[in-house]
Parts: sequence; C-alpha cells; structure tokens
Amino acid sequence: MKTIIILVAAALLLGGCETKGYPKDDAQAAQYANDERACRAQVRDVAQKERNIEDQRRATFEGERQRFGQEDLYKTMANQGYTNNYDRLLGQCMEARGWTPKRKSPIPRISW
Repeated sequence: MKTIIILVAAALLLGGCETKGYPKDDAQAAQYANDERACRAQVRDVAQKERNIEDQRRATFEGERQRFGQEDLYKTMANQGYTNNYDRLLGQCMEARGWTPKRKSPIPRISW
C-alpha cells in the first residue's frame, strides 16, 4: 500500500516538472513546427549515415543469408532499426530545443 502511495505522489510531483509540452496555442504551434522541421532535416542526415554504415556491415554476410533464405528478415530488422534510431534522434533533438513529450503515468494499466 505504501508503494502505491509513493508512486502516485511521485507521479504528481514529476508531472509539474515539465518545461514545454506539446503546443497549446498558434504561436507555440508555429515554433514547434519550425523546431520539428529543423530537427527532421538534421536527424535525417545522421540517421542515413548510420544506416549506410550498418548496411555495409550487414553486406559482409549477405551471401550466407541468401543461401539460407533469410534476407527478408534482415531487411525488415534493418528497416525497423532505422525507424527506431530516427525516432530516438528526433526525440533527443526536440528535447534539446526545450520540447518534452507528455509523460505517461508511471503506474501501468493492467488489463485482465
């Protein structure tokens, strides 16, 4: 019981620590759009360079994958890795510009 009370209190305290959340008015929305556009351009270059390096590394064993019929799995994994990396870098860039994502509740919902 004590741990639940502590978790709820921590969630309430941490909820007030945010600097900027998602845009609430037109001026903030315009600034958010500008920041997001700049971050996407910056992140696209970095993520593509990292993707190219990973693709070159994976090409080393490409013959073995084709021989065993596993090339689709590795392509799917590479695409998902690129997407995850891009999203992570975009989030870091937006946080560096002062935008913080909405915090999720620290108490997970349990569905039965």
